[in-house]
Amino acid sequence: MNQQLVQGQIAVWLEPGRRKWSQMIHRSSRARLAALSLASIGGCLLMLSPLITLAVAAIGGVYLFQHIQGPLDWFMVEVLGAICLFSGYLSIQFYHTRPQTPQGVRVTREQSPELLTMLERRVTHFGVRAPDTLELTPDTDLKIQATPAWSVPLLHRYRLQIGAPLLYFLSPGQFRLALAGAIAASARSRHSWNGWLAQAAEDWPLIVSALEQRSSLLATLMLAPLRWISRVTLSLSAELRAERVQVQSRWVLENTDEQKAMEYLSNLVVANAFLSRQYWSMIYKAAERCPAPVVKPFSHFGLLLEKLLSERSARRWLLQAQTRSSTISDADLRDLLADLNIEHLHWSRLPEKSAFDNLFTSTDILKELDTHWQALIEPEWNRRHAAFQNDRLRFEKLQARARQQGLRGDSALRYVKLAGKFMDGEKAVAVYRTMYQANLDDANLCFTSGCEMLKSGNLREGCEALQRAAELDRSLANRAHALISEHRHAWMKENEAVVQRAG
Repeated sequence: MNQQLVQGQIAVWLEPGRRKWSQMIHRSSRARLAALSLASIGGCLLMLSPLITLAVAAIGGVYLFQHIQGPLDWFMVEVLGAICLFSGYLSIQFYHTRPQTPQGVRVTREQSPELLTMLERRVTHFGVRAPDTLELTPDTDLKIQATPAWSVPLLHRYRLQIGAPLLYFLSPGQFRLALAGAIAASARSRHSWNGWLAQAAEDWPLIVSALEQRSSLLATLMLAPLRWISRVTLSLSAELRAERVQVQSRWVLENTDEQKAMEYLSNLVVANAFLSRQYWSMIYKAAERCPAPVVKPFSHFGLLLEKLLSERSARRWLLQAQTRSSTISDADLRDLLADLNIEHLHWSRLPEKSAFDNLFTSTDILKELDTHWQALIEPEWNRRHAAFQNDRLRFEKLQARARQQGLRGDSALRYVKLAGKFMDGEKAVAVYRTMYQANLDDANLCFTSGCEMLKSGNLREGCEALQRAAELDRSLANRAHALISEHRHAWMKENEAVVQRAG
């Protein structure tokens, strides 16, 4: 008890200094850079301490062994020998702890000789070391991924990762520019102090994860301080990492004309939005009824893209990316547009000949990517399938109870949330209406029912339910009124139609 009181009093004494230090770090970019440098260098020294201790103890032991003059020297040699054994044991564990990052399907020269030739020319132009491997990945990134060779952010392995879906959105010329931009960004990161600090901040979480996966004495000793270093460096390097992300796009945009720059940015935005908002949701829908990931999302991606992507959806995604602040990438996009004095992005169509068709003569590598993705996604797939089965069982029980005695409270709320997932549109709307009318005194249920009815197109009753929720709970009023205002025009038209039919 006394120890806790003392610790609490110490925390109170240190609080003013901590607050002042935080304010200084927040206001000064130089202070943030200095603190980030100290934290990164301190982390490196901490991880290298077993090797440093081993070297110092070995040199000291050899020197004393050659100049022994009495029993005390023998004792010191024995102590240094014990230190060498202990630090050597930790050094062996350090050597075998290798951070890992998600990998893709390796691309060989036989599969795409033009891609390897293009990469060699770009690497020679920028004067950097060529990536160790070239991989095709399931996402939409084109980047050079740096992974620490050991558990210290000094030596790295470099992999060029190309998102297979992205290749269908870019023309061959746009891909060449994007590849040059990725190598330019990597060169800048490798040759600057700020680039190393940003890379180190991204490396520490990988190192912590690698130590957590190995049960060792090194992990026991290092994990606590490394978690703190990882958290601090990520916080202090947010600005540097944001600038680092933009370097690639900025290089591309500065080395082409405005029209091509707009087309390139538009294709990037549409590619990310199509994957995240439409394609993956369709693929994961199969997890609801299929217990194993047998879907092949990449072998026929080009054909599916032509059928699924509409010009209207692409324009809507572009508008949302330029006006909303939902993601960091959208904020970065707006910064780029402001710097280049580009007011609006316009998307015309997919390229007549995609970069994938230009680089690969067959889709065999996409079949390999399908197999890789199925193995990678299996845990998430199993989780989604189990969650869907549990939701269906819960819905069937709630449906039976609703028929027998009605539902109130949390049970009614869960029933409303699950109805749209397991029932057709009209039947689901009937459930929303019934639960709303039976629970007019429950603000949360009125709000949820109103939102679901709006999604189903039942605007009048949906707005009425939201209005009722706002009257019952003032904390829901702002959101409810915002939704009502958003659908007010359509609601007024519906009311006019009802009046005309009544007349």
